[in-house]
Formats: sequence, structure tokens, C-alpha cells
Amino acid sequence: MKLNPYKEPQHHSSIGIYPLLVTLLLLCLHFYTGALHWPAQGDVDAQRNFNSAIAMSSITGYLWFSLRVLHQNVASSLISLLVKTNQLGQFSSHRERLAVEFKHHIFNAAFLALLVTFVYCAFENLLSITQEVQVVILTAAAVPFWFFCFLFLFQVTSNTRYIIKQVLPDAQNEIDHLDALVSLIKLGLTNAIFSMGAIALLPIFWFKKDIPTIDVFILSLFTFSLALYLFWPVFKLIQQFKQHKVRVLDSLNSKIATAIAGYNNQTEVQVAYDLEQLENQREAVEGVSTRIINISDQTRLAACLSSIPLSWTLVKLLEWVVASPSY
Repeated sequence: MKLNPYKEPQHHSSIGIYPLLVTLLLLCLHFYTGALHWPAQGDVDAQRNFNSAIAMSSITGYLWFSLRVLHQNVASSLISLLVKTNQLGQFSSHRERLAVEFKHHIFNAAFLALLVTFVYCAFENLLSITQEVQVVILTAAAVPFWFFCFLFLFQVTSNTRYIIKQVLPDAQNEIDHLDALVSLIKLGLTNAIFSMGAIALLPIFWFKKDIPTIDVFILSLFTFSLALYLFWPVFKLIQQFKQHKVRVLDSLNSKIATAIAGYNNQTEVQVAYDLEQLENQREAVEGVSTRIINISDQTRLAACLSSIPLSWTLVKLLEWVVASPSY
């Protein structure tokens, strides 16, 4: 993993190579140690190991892939905003600051991953040296799983906050400021959609297992909290956009009214020119609002939200297929 992921642009074809290879490597390792051998009916421990091996490997690769996409989107949005403010030369400075913050997040995520894994092992009495090899490998695989979970949660909102605080204030032109807010809204929405995609993989943990009521409650609470954590910044940006747009339109309308009130024959040409410019600005401001969340964004959001119940349905359907007698 690069410690400065914003340093070089990634090609679309190469973004998913390393996450895919790691996922396949983890699955092969689990298969070799026996965790992916089809569990016997009623063997709760074997079923748990089987589910955990698939789920953790898949989510680890997915989150790493999502991080790479996130970094590329952040770099693209940052370049776009810097071009609008004629400050493209500061891109190197901004990416170095983001890289420093990324390194801090790596350290914090690694510490939390080791801590959570240790606590889980202590709680499940897995610290004994007499554990099976597949259990040891599963425990070791939990470290990168939790690492990418925490790292993604740290990164998914911090980059947007950085751009809002460090880059957005430099967009002095009203149209550029509104366009910048639209870009940030789309960036935040894309990040949120990718994040919720990981939730769709969680049902794998409960394949062929009874789901206790407490698990349903905790998972529902976690999903709601994560959605609020991810979509709340997007909602605030949308509100900020609407408020800023109203202020800009009020200012333009006031200027138009003043220009009309000061109209006289001596300044007819100048007033006509000023009115035309103000009208063009007002039309441009009104036109920006149509690009906040378009049909494509709404479709992706609907697909993201529907993927969660769909994934549970697919898991239950697969359980039914597996349980059906073969003739």
C-alpha cells in the first residue's frame, strides 16, 4: 500500500489488481488450512470458520479496492477545484498534507486492528498455542480485515473535510463556489455508496446459521449509524449549497433591481450591458441546481440501498438451494 496514494494517478484497469490478488491469496490460504472445506451438517464451529473465511477475505479486498477508488476520486476532485481557483500549483502541497494524514490513519487503524483482534481472541479463549492451524490463520486474517475497516472509516470523510476547509474557501467566484459544492456532494455521495456496499457482504457471516435477535438489533443499529455517519456530511453540503444559492440569487436580484432603478437615457448602453451580465449570472446560478443529484446518482443510490436486503435474500436463497435434497 502506498503511503502517498495521491502521488500518481491510477489507471482504471490496475485499481483492483492488488485487492483482488490479496482476496484470492487469503481464500487459497483458508482453503489450504481447511477453513473452506464444506462444513458438515450441524458443525457450528466449522460453519463459523467457513463463513468468516469467505466474508473477511471478500470485505478486506472490497475495502482496499474502495480506498483506491476513493483516493483517485479525491485527487480528481482536488485537481478540478484547484483549476477553478487558478491554484493548480498547490496540488503537491495539498497531496503531501493528505499523505501525512493518511499515515496517521494507517497507524491508528493498525493499532485498533491489533487491539480488537487481541480482545476477541481473549474473549473467545483463542490465545492458546494448541489451536488448529485454520483457527490461527483466521485469527491472523482478522488483523487486515479490521485494519481496512478502520482505515476506510477514517479516510471516507476526512478527505472531504480537508477539501472543505482548505480548498473551498479559495473559490471566490460564486459560480465556481457552487460548482465546487456540487463536486464535493458527488464525492461524498460516491464514498457513501461504496461504503454501504461493504454492508451488503455482511450476511455471509450468517450463512446457514440462526440469527439471534440481539444480532439483528446490533447489525441494524450499526447499519443505521454507518449510514448516518456517511450521508450526514452529504446532507449538510446540500443544505449549504441551497443556502448559498439563495444568498447569491438574492444578491443578483438586488443588483438587477438597482440597475433598473438607476436606468436613464445617458447610461442606457451601460445599464443594458450590466443587466445582460447580471441576467446571465442568474441563469448560470439557477442552472447549477439541476446538477446536484441527477438521475444517475439517484439510480446508484437506489441500487446501493437495495443491495442490502437483496444480499440477505440471496444468502437465504442459497441456504434453501443447499438444503434441498438432490435426486
